[in-house]
Amino acid sequence: MKIYTYGIIDSNASIIEPINGLEGACVYNLPYRDIGAAVSKLINLAPVGRSGVNQIKEINRDDVLKHEEVVERLMENSTVLPVRFFTTFNQEEEVMVMLKEYYQDFKENLSKLRNKVEFGIRVIWPGETIRNRIIEASKKFNAFATKSPQCFGDPPKHCGGNGESAKQCGGNFGGDVTMPDSSPGKIFAKEKFERYKIDKEFAEEANRCIALLDDFFSKFAAEKKLEKLKSDNLLLNAYYLVEKEKQGDFKEAFERAKNTPGDLKYLFSGPWPPYNFINLNKKPYCFKDLEGIDILEKETNGQNLTNKEAV
Repeated sequence: MKIYTYGIIDSNASIIEPINGLEGACVYNLPYRDIGAAVSKLINLAPVGRSGVNQIKEINRDDVLKHEEVVERLMENSTVLPVRFFTTFNQEEEVMVMLKEYYQDFKENLSKLRNKVEFGIRVIWPGETIRNRIIEASKKFNAFATKSPQCFGDPPKHCGGNGESAKQCGGNFGGDVTMPDSSPGKIFAKEKFERYKIDKEFAEEANRCIALLDDFFSKFAAEKKLEKLKSDNLLLNAYYLVEKEKQGDFKEAFERAKNTPGDLKYLFSGPWPPYNFINLNKKPYCFKDLEGIDILEKETNGQNLTNKEAV
């Protein structure tokens, strides 16, 4: 038998409303001072493997969903620091050791996250179309500049307006060309600079769009974490920590953004436990790799848990 752990809660009281966990076992609270660990007993284990750790005989999607369901039920009456899936201890005493060792960290995070939930917003934009538009504009500009260099005027005299001042500034205006335009080195440098200009303009346009969106949502959030341009078409993955009493306002803001005419597409997910806002100074094993969890993948992988929204 193992002790299966779902999360750390801000209560040392017994769990009054029955919650069934993995294997249908009753979830109960192991209290330490004024906090506790929500756990259940796990019996259906495979033999100890080479790693020396017992494992569930077969981990499936239902087990993952049950774990999430328990955490969400706990959220109804408590603040929860959810732990990673399949966190087990050999006995209750080991859980108590963890609670004692990390008590101060747990307390600070429970206080920070009290009465708050996490929402995720993913924004898709026509990135490939925008990049192609920038490339075409750059080609037209370069073609025009090549045919009509006089349209751009002479360089300023303080930096190359004549041959002498150009030499003083390291320029080559009016002097001999040291490298032919068709040389491989010059072609490579020119192409690399063109890519840089295109990437820079693309990023600037993305940042302008992200700033407008984030400014709109941030007014309803206590904290945020933004992941920008993970691909050309994936404009933004945003995670917002929102007070429970402002959930309605946040959802309404999303609906307004979603219904605004334009080429943006959205995925909305939540409310979730605050996976991305747990900040422990020392991380026990059960919290490692938890920060940075993509709550939006719970939707896109088909794990549309109870009452979550995706659009």
